[in-house]
Amino acid sequence: MSKKLSALLVAIAFLLSSVTAISVALAMYALIEDKNLALLFASAAVLLDIFKYLAWPVAIRVLRGTSAVLTIACALMLSGVSGWATYDRLMTSINVSKATHEVMTTDRVDALTALAKNDSALISQLDKEISDASAQANELRARGMVSRALELEESVGGRAASQRAQALARINAGSLEIARIKSGVAKASSLPPLLAQLLCLGFAMSLEIVPALILASVRGSRRSSAHVVASEGSEEPASDTTTLSADVLETPKTSETLPDSNAEILKTLVTQAKTLAPGTPVRLKEFAKKSRIGNLRAGEIFRNAESLGVIKKTTIGYVTA
Repeated sequence: MSKKLSALLVAIAFLLSSVTAISVALAMYALIEDKNLALLFASAAVLLDIFKYLAWPVAIRVLRGTSAVLTIACALMLSGVSGWATYDRLMTSINVSKATHEVMTTDRVDALTALAKNDSALISQLDKEISDASAQANELRARGMVSRALELEESVGGRAASQRAQALARINAGSLEIARIKSGVAKASSLPPLLAQLLCLGFAMSLEIVPALILASVRGSRRSSAHVVASEGSEEPASDTTTLSADVLETPKTSETLPDSNAEILKTLVTQAKTLAPGTPVRLKEFAKKSRIGNLRAGEIFRNAESLGVIKKTTIGYVTA
């Protein structure tokens, strides 16, 4: 795997993990009333979430035994917490949207409809008042009271016209709001509730699994690249390695004498072991697979390497001496 691709995958893993870290921090911050304490625990949640992703490659490729089991258990527990936080955020958003839309399409629309009816009744009443005032004004004119007729029309007509315009404005605004509410769509309204839950759960699980897989694969590819470099480096002349290999090839053996191909593979194993730090595990099956030999043949080569003091056998397998 190229360095650019590895860097890109690590960047993607970091961005994906930041989503769950933020979700856990927000969930923790919302649970605690004291804001200073909530900020403290939210920061701790972010650090634990970062540790969770780093724990997988470390537990799989570095640690062994009880330490690996405990690390994986902690990572699983933290994954469950952050997965729940992400799932809860998604489902809460969907449920709140559906509840809001349901309330708006029922209670709010009914209230706006009732207000529109009241305003319509008010407009009818105002029209009647204007009509009555006009009739009274005509009667006053017939008696010669022109001034009082004008005052009556202006007072009643001005007040009624103002109230009528306000009622019409409310009716128009209410009808526009009703149209907007009815044309709105709740989040995930086209999905059945069970399918929406499964999608949210799958997304939350992907955010937990994908970054861990990326980090583990990138670390594994780097280890493989280091082994390839070590194998290539075995072709370069080195005084101690050449002397040791010559000693191995010249070691007198009767019935246990190694074939030439085994000697070359043993030379590669010795060179590879010298490039690793003491105590580094050397996997017999992996070496056999890379060398394209059987496990029994690889075991014989490993035993010869152990007799040379290059590697040693422990309870967890062969490690460099």
